[in-house]
Parts: sequence; structure tokens; C-alpha cells
Amino acid sequence: GARGDMGVEMTVYGPAHALHSGHYGNWAPNPGAELADAIASMRTGDGKILIDPFFDDVVPISATDRAALRALPVIDGDLRRELLLGGTESNDALLAERIMLPAVNLRGIRSGQVGALASNSIPVDAAASIDFRLVPNQTPAHVRELVEAHLKARGWWIVHEEPADSVRLKHAKVMRLAWGGGAPAVKTSTDLPVSKAIRSVVSEATGAPVLAVPMMGGSLPIDIFESVLKVPLIIVPTVNHDDNQHAKDENVRVQNLYDGVEVFAGVMARLGGVGGGVVP
Repeated sequence: GARGDMGVEMTVYGPAHALHSGHYGNWAPNPGAELADAIASMRTGDGKILIDPFFDDVVPISATDRAALRALPVIDGDLRRELLLGGTESNDALLAERIMLPAVNLRGIRSGQVGALASNSIPVDAAASIDFRLVPNQTPAHVRELVEAHLKARGWWIVHEEPADSVRLKHAKVMRLAWGGGAPAVKTSTDLPVSKAIRSVVSEATGAPVLAVPMMGGSLPIDIFESVLKVPLIIVPTVNHDDNQHAKDENVRVQNLYDGVEVFAGVMARLGGVGGGVVP
């Protein structure tokens, strides 16, 4: 399966125009600092989600999935060296375990200027882009409700359009939230006959044992297919781990394309029958 996704653009408003920080610092609210506080109230620097009750909908990891996770090779040390990471979140918890849980990710943040463009001023606004990675049983609609309730409880006046001057004058802390559509997580049990059949066919096509990852960390719109087809969905990835998804020089190794042809040809030729049985 794959985690779901829900994105939001957050904007916090400061003075009508930039103010000299010497004359107005410690008096006029700084939107950058206020936005940083709002983000820090939702997650710790170690990745722990602080939104209450965010985990009420989260189903505990099953014994079957934990067994699948234990069967995976531990690659975290190699990844840390490759990515120059001195440590990872949650006391260096394993990556395979972390992607089975929801996450709050800061995609970007902007307020004022830095470096040579910086000035001693209080900026007019601050903006952040956040994505929530969801796991089965969570819905984008409920996540939106929980986030907005969390912010309101901390004194934020929430709007979804550009606020009028009268709104900004009436409320000390105004935040605009522009939500994306979002998609729920989708997951198929590794115990199903079709899951076992896929593993057998892929192993036959590659000539090597297959690693079954209970759920991918990324998000795909596979909930659309699930809602229409009403069948179990299984993802068979073919890309290299260092393909730089959503980053500079996104790539795929040519050998992976050739391997993918072999794998999908095997799946189409060998998988069939009621319940996903393997065709002899």
C-alpha cells in the first residue's frame, strides 16, 4: 500500500507594511516567529506529532506487518552515510517502521529575507507549506478538522480566504489555511492469496527472493482505483532508491527499466484465476 497525503498552505499576517525592528520590535507581533510557534505546536523537532487526538484513528501495526518489517534488511546506516545524516528522528528509529506511521512534514517556510537581502525589519506576513502523511483509517477531512481545532485552541482565528482589514483588526492572531484535496492511505494485507501470488511471480521473474514492504512511505492516488474496482491493490516498484524523487536530477536506472519489463511480463503472463492464483 501507500500512505495518504493532505497538504495545506498557511499564511500568518503581521503589520500592514514592514516595520523597523528597532522602533517596533517587542511591540508589533512578528509573523515569522508566530508561524514558527504554530508549527512547533504541531510537531517536535524529533518528528513527534503533538496534535490531539491525531492518533485516535491510527490502527496499531499488526503482528503480520511487524514480521514483514523484521524480514527487511536494515539499510539505515548506509542511508545515513549516503545522505550525510548524523542522526534521524525518533532516536534513530528504523525507516521501515517510521513510514508505517503518520507524519507532519514542513515542505517550506518563508518570511522576510536572509543573507545579503536581510533588513532590520518586522515582515508583513509569513507563509508555510505543510504536508500530512496519513496511514489507513485516517481521512483527509478528519485531519483538517483536527488541525484547525488544534490551532483554534491556541488562539488562532482561522480563515480560508484573504482576510479583510476588519478581521485583522479584530483578532490578534489571524491565519489563512488553504487546503489541498488530499487522499487517504490504501493498504492490502500481505496475508492475502493474491499478495502471496504476486511475491511468487515477481521472485520467479527476477530469480531472487522478494522483499515485501507492508506500506510505501510516499503517496499515490490509488484510492481512486480502489473505490471503483473494489479489489486489493498491490504496488510493484521498479525504481532505484537514489532516483531523487521530487528533487534535482530525478532519474531511473536503465537496468531498472529492463528489470521492470521482465517483472510485469511475468505478472501478466503468470497471474490469473479466481483469487489471484498463479496460472500453471
